[in-house]
Amino acid sequence: MNSYEIAEKLSGNTEEDIELLTAMMLSERDRETKRTIIELLNRVNDYAHLEEKGLKPSGIKYFDFVVGDCLFEMPDDAAIDALSNAKEHAELGDAAAQYTYAMYILGGALGFPDYVKVVELLTASAEQGNADALYELGVCYMNGEGVKNDSLKTEQLWKRAVELGNVDAMVALGAAYRGGKGIPENPYGCFEMYKKAADAGSSAGYLHLGICYFNGTGTEADIEKAIATVQVAEDMGNSDAKMLLKRMQRYYEEEDLDELEIAARNREKISD
Repeated sequence: MNSYEIAEKLSGNTEEDIELLTAMMLSERDRETKRTIIELLNRVNDYAHLEEKGLKPSGIKYFDFVVGDCLFEMPDDAAIDALSNAKEHAELGDAAAQYTYAMYILGGALGFPDYVKVVELLTASAEQGNADALYELGVCYMNGEGVKNDSLKTEQLWKRAVELGNVDAMVALGAAYRGGKGIPENPYGCFEMYKKAADAGSSAGYLHLGICYFNGTGTEADIEKAIATVQVAEDMGNSDAKMLLKRMQRYYEEEDLDELEIAARNREKISD
């Protein structure tokens, strides 16, 4: 018998199926079939172990788990203990645990992400002032994951996260204010967010702040300041900064961006 034929005999109750497979293994004489039974028995035991910890895989059928017909990778014991601990404390209302458990689910540690559960956990954590949860919940609203898409709600959540010092929210809000994500374009807000991120030590903040200086977004165009700012990002190891810095320097050295063009950009900014 192959694994599918054996699995058809299972009830879906892990305790009963462990007894059945153990009996089949002990009575089976064919070595290949015995090996297949042992493999199924190990997977049923894995499933039972997750059940005991309250960590039932999401979006994966029991039958598919047992025959190995899914992409789920069984966490090691340390990861299972961490997941179980996060879940337990999340259910007790701990904001940090709610965020951590949501990130485990979002990362696929328990199968396919249950976005509705993720939003529930992040909302509970965000309501307690967890800056990381506020940022991630904003991402959910932006992408329509587990909740209806609402870019204005995203902006509200990210603003609160920024107030609490979340650098990811600063960078994300800066990008959103450039336009194209459902949030009204705001060049001054864009510059402000990237400046906050840079001041907080973010290499991405420095990179995009340099682009703002180069393009005159929310500030006066200043290619020398743009180059110096992007240079900081490169010194911090930002992989995107090196290529951008070369392009800016070449542009500057070839005098493609002259004083008249800079002045024109700044006049446009003022008139806006």
